[in-house]
Amino acid sequence: MGIEISRLRRQFGNFAALDDVSLSIGDGEFVAVLGPSGSGKTSLLRILAGLDQPDAGSVLRDGQDLLALDARRRGVGLVFQHYALFPHMTVAQNVAFGLRVRPWRQRPRASAIKASVENLLRKVELEGFAQRYPAQLSGGQRQRVALARALAIEPRLLLLDEPFGALDAQVRVNLRGWLREFHHSLGITTLFITHDQDEALEMADRVVLMNRGRIEQIGTPEQIYRQPATPFASRFIARGQALPGVVREQQLHLFGHTWRIENFPAEGAHEITVHVRPEDIVLASLPADGLNAQLLSLRHVAGTVRASLRVGNMDEPIEAEWSERDWARHNAPVDDAIGIHFQALSVFATDREGRVLAHATVHPPHASFPVAVGPWRRVEA
Repeated sequence: MGIEISRLRRQFGNFAALDDVSLSIGDGEFVAVLGPSGSGKTSLLRILAGLDQPDAGSVLRDGQDLLALDARRRGVGLVFQHYALFPHMTVAQNVAFGLRVRPWRQRPRASAIKASVENLLRKVELEGFAQRYPAQLSGGQRQRVALARALAIEPRLLLLDEPFGALDAQVRVNLRGWLREFHHSLGITTLFITHDQDEALEMADRVVLMNRGRIEQIGTPEQIYRQPATPFASRFIARGQALPGVVREQQLHLFGHTWRIENFPAEGAHEITVHVRPEDIVLASLPADGLNAQLLSLRHVAGTVRASLRVGNMDEPIEAEWSERDWARHNAPVDDAIGIHFQALSVFATDREGRVLAHATVHPPHASFPVAVGPWRRVEA
């Protein structure tokens, strides 16, 4: 049955850390809770771990009230960002800690604890490190010790609180794949807290995007990236950039182009937002059926070209991202004019409170693939 979180609320004075949060987590699922600082993700983790109590709402695990159990009886393993290892204990002693502090009636025999520690160190690829101290380990090794310690109590739920935040970039990349495979080998229900979009999209079965104490969107990494449901999701997940599009009489008008939108209730909307992702700005030859843009700056980063462009009469430039191969076919100097197309646009209609009334994705007809998504069609003059 998994975990059912229903209408969870946590208030600190006038600040709602969690505002009516509901979420279902399946058995053995790897869920990433993603969001900026202050979005409520750590408050959710603390409540699940038994470190805090909500002001309202419920949490059921297999039909049992999880909130009624104290932290020690919840069967929850917790891995912190900064490891929280005991510096005066060896690796083996750190991993065994959760078993050794159990009440004596529940405590395994010393031989069983030793066997469990050896097995866990083998699983996290730290055989031969049992007698070392945390100061003698690298950051990635310490994080794996912290994971082994959390798993020693055989938790039913594993909570990871920004576990890679204190590691350098290359170690984080290496540990992502390792942790994903490790999770699949164990099948433990896992909740992964992060503010890093790449980590969430690469590792999770599903992503829960939070903002200001509320859930903005839930979906697979592909769904949440390709089909953002709110302007915030578009900006935070897909680096969506605002364009000066307007909708009038079921038509989207943008930079002199017009597309008809069927069943898009823009009437009564307080605001229409049009977003484009950097990778959906495609280079075109001049003259073209696309748009003319001024190339403001150019940066070569790890096999990609990142450009800052001024389009039309926009005050703010927009960012585009191309492969080195695509750019080599154009190779225009800075301040020159280039041609671009938009492969995909996200359009949102919101009310005065920012609630989304409607959203859709359009693939303009001049894109490199057929227009087959959404009730959109080009309006010919």
